[in-house]
Amino acid sequence: MPSVVGDIGGAAFYAWTTMLYMVASIVGAASSAPIKAGLGIRRCYFLAALGFLVGSAICAMAPDMAVLLMGRVVKGLGGGLLIATNMMLVSEIYPEDIRTRALSTMSAMWGMAAMLGPMIGGIFAEFGGWRGAFWFSVPIIILFSAMAWWRLPESEIASSVPRFPVYRLAMLGSGVMCVAAAGNIHGLTARLALIAAAVALVVMTFRRDHGAEHRLVPTRPLSLYRPVGTAYWIMFLFTFTHSSIGVFIPLVVQVVHGASPLIAGYFTTIMVISWTAATLAGAGLQGRAVRFVVGMGPLLLVTGMAGVALVVTTGPLPLLAGCICLAGLGIGSCLAHMVNWTMTAADPGEESVTASSIPTVRSLGIAFGASSAGLIANTAGLGDGISVETVTMAANWVYGVAVVPAALIALLAFRLLWLRRAIVV
Repeated sequence: MPSVVGDIGGAAFYAWTTMLYMVASIVGAASSAPIKAGLGIRRCYFLAALGFLVGSAICAMAPDMAVLLMGRVVKGLGGGLLIATNMMLVSEIYPEDIRTRALSTMSAMWGMAAMLGPMIGGIFAEFGGWRGAFWFSVPIIILFSAMAWWRLPESEIASSVPRFPVYRLAMLGSGVMCVAAAGNIHGLTARLALIAAAVALVVMTFRRDHGAEHRLVPTRPLSLYRPVGTAYWIMFLFTFTHSSIGVFIPLVVQVVHGASPLIAGYFTTIMVISWTAATLAGAGLQGRAVRFVVGMGPLLLVTGMAGVALVVTTGPLPLLAGCICLAGLGIGSCLAHMVNWTMTAADPGEESVTASSIPTVRSLGIAFGASSAGLIANTAGLGDGISVETVTMAANWVYGVAVVPAALIALLAFRLLWLRRAIVV
């Protein structure tokens, strides 16, 4: 992005490239169930890839920031739809006993992308060809789309074309826009007002969705009396918690500990690598072993986050890296199994919408987590300027508070184990 802004301008909208993509991605994911009902899963998948392709091309050719932002929206809609369709495919194609392996493979792809993507983009930026970073993905998407059309099974199309949920998606998008904007404005009152508006709009979307013919989310998605609702809260809090590490750890490592930007960059990959390794290692677990990691994973996360809170500003850096790694292991060891359980616990007829809404819930956690971390940091003094003192104070508060949602995950995990046991019995 520094290279982009240096070429086409628009520095005032620097953060919007990420914010608009995130908003569009959540809307795209939420729209997957009605689109799949009207087009079938193969055409839904192809449409998602086409949106990502067109968005990438628009970004690559953008003459100014306005066009780039438009491309990011199109790309986000396609990307969100693609991720949600992936979840529907896993739910429909794979039986429960091997579904976790498919989910773990997807998680491994995310880990590879998180490590390779920034490096590839950085290479293009280094040689003054930032547009190439967007063109780079175009042939890959074309090949991917052709393979998807050739290999994917066609699913049944609804007898009547469903009415697209424009109003519900508009409310959901507006809610996400509010929480995303809260992370980019100054003033405690304005931030709190935007976050409150975001919560209200998301809750209103879910309530309005309850009586709809073609749903965006399953029945009672926030109920702690249901396995699906409990798992949704866990997945929301997972991404809520880990987004705080991604937001501020590089800043803390550079400013407080005096490390180089390269070292700070490596710290952003520690959780991704440990998360991916734990996911792959536990992909083949069955029976009691799954119940063990579902209970133990959140405890590892709490321990890791508590360690981060204690040493984030005092070090040493290897110990901080170990605590971040422990948190990643906690999430990776159990998340795929929880997703599998969520798909299995779906009510009859709600299998697709339950699977497709999982990315929406997780993305909402990222949005609210990043915004809340920014709110806490600025309230703690980071808004006054970046210095060792302000970053230290902000980090202590951000990571101290982050232990709370991690602890809630541990409690909810045991709640999910109890609900799962009741269903199995």
